[in-house]
Amino acid sequence: MRRIAVKNQPFARKLRNAWRGIAAAWSAERNLRIQAVAALAVLAGFGVLRPAPVWWALIVLCIVLVLAAEVLNSALEALLDHLHPDRHPRIGRVKDMLAGMVLLVSVGAAVIGAIALYATLCR
Repeated sequence: MRRIAVKNQPFARKLRNAWRGIAAAWSAERNLRIQAVAALAVLAGFGVLRPAPVWWALIVLCIVLVLAAEVLNSALEALLDHLHPDRHPRIGRVKDMLAGMVLLVSVGAAVIGAIALYATLCR
């Protein structure tokens, strides 16, 4: 079977690869599963409160960004571990920066969630 270059793969194959990547992150990363459960709880809470559509859009965007940041963090950490399996100060620093990225996105999402909650309860 002829191998198709990654760049020129059919859309269905690209989509299948993307889902496989998400599944790999899901099975390997406990934090991703915890964040997904938290996201479902937030969506359930907002389902009860029924905020304005703009808040729904922002909350869904925040959830997707947090989960995407966690997948990116996991992918880069796995790559770093593969390329340099031994402890190294620079690699540790890069991993700390990746964790910082996830923290910043998560804190931003929590702030937006708090603002949405306040706006919904005080209308």
